[in-house]
Amino acid sequence: MNRLLTLAVTLLLVATAAGAKDYPSSFGFTFSAPDTWLVMTKTELAGNPVFATADAGLKTKVQNGALEIYYDRATSDATFTDYVDVWLGTKGVIPNTPDDVRAQCKQYADKLAKDAGRPLAMAVCEDRTVGAAKTFYVEHDGRTADTVTMQYQFLRPDGKLLFVRARCKKSVLDKFRPDFEAIVKSVHFS
Repeated sequence: MNRLLTLAVTLLLVATAAGAKDYPSSFGFTFSAPDTWLVMTKTELAGNPVFATADAGLKTKVQNGALEIYYDRATSDATFTDYVDVWLGTKGVIPNTPDDVRAQCKQYADKLAKDAGRPLAMAVCEDRTVGAAKTFYVEHDGRTADTVTMQYQFLRPDGKLLFVRARCKKSVLDKFRPDFEAIVKSVHFS
């Protein structure tokens, strides 16, 4: 009995220490981010004094509803800021057959190589289910050396694509990925 009580208290303390906060997004969904993350949404930008010295161009994009950024303060350092950025695309579809997925992956890899000016290794390109949502997921080498980019595409209820992209150093991927996946799994459309 004492072991069970000790285990329950320990788990409660760990869950409390590793808490998360819910945020409304200007893109029509809510999500949770770990307490160690700094979230820059339109609402947070207006109310959090830490953003007073943020880049003016970036603040304008967030204020205008073009972009949101979530910073991982636990893994970022002077060499690279690990983050998630979110933006809304046009109306689209999530590929729903193996052939559609392969075609989308080829298109993505070609565009990625063109934009980067060199081929970037694709680690994963597939459809995934997140909660009740069917998504398209891509993971590849980042444009910056020794970084990784991971991206989910959600289809919003209005038919527009929502892009949730993460970029981090390869050296922190094992620590960063669980937080990113938890943020993605917490996405709930209003």
